[in-house]
Amino acid sequence: GYFVAAGTNFSALAFYPITPCRVVDTRNPTGPFGRPAMSADTSREFNVQASGCNIPASARAYSMNTTVVPGGALSYLTMWPTGVQRPEVSTLNALTGTVVANAAIVPAGTNGSISVYSTNNTELIVDINGYFAPPGGVGALSFYTVSPCRVADTRDADGTCGGPRMESQE
Repeated sequence: GYFVAAGTNFSALAFYPITPCRVVDTRNPTGPFGRPAMSADTSREFNVQASGCNIPASARAYSMNTTVVPGGALSYLTMWPTGVQRPEVSTLNALTGTVVANAAIVPAGTNGSISVYSTNNTELIVDINGYFAPPGGVGALSFYTVSPCRVADTRDADGTCGGPRMESQE
């Protein structure tokens, strides 16, 4: 996707934030949003609009946080709209075999579903925190760009936007 100036594209979508909601957790009992875990070199479809997250049929894309809990190295995992060819891109990588999370915007596919492919065995957790749909609904937000600005840097001296350094909790 892409963003355009307000009023220049009448097919542009608005963002609707929601309280984060768990769509998929393959550690849960067997079901459409639970087990089995992702197997190496396989894909699964998840109908986001049929989950318990109350996503409307008007949703055209989802703002998601995806987490993998691999049993070893995971080359990559990718997500895309169901009904189109799998892209050759990664949504996240876990080469060290550790738990990894990443944010993604995934277009809604056939019947509101997304597809997920994993190169290696992994548990999968997907949370949704908002969706994109036609503007005009209650709670719709528009995107406006700003110049890049650092909000915090723990390398700086103590102050409003700096320090102290974050310490390890090990």
